[in-house]
Amino acid sequence: MQIGKVIVCSPIELLINKLIKSGFVIIESRLNDYHFNELYFKLKGKHTEEIDNISIDKISRFNDNTFICSCHWTTVELVYDD
Repeated sequence: MQIGKVIVCSPIELLINKLIKSGFVIIESRLNDYHFNELYFKLKGKHTEEIDNISIDKISRFNDNTFICSCHWTTVELVYDD
């Protein structure tokens, strides 16, 4: 996966692919810091138990709707459908 000329790290790509398979869609993506390859993704979908059980090396869950990678500090924010 790539945004512009920045390649997304493997842990974030794996996380996003898992979320997409769970029915989420990417509603926003941007480059936050080109120097550090720091990206931001916002995905929208329905909250499921599967999300609470996501465990990927180098991915930390900051809160109920935010994941951050330790590679490049890329953030994945989830917006849940009501």
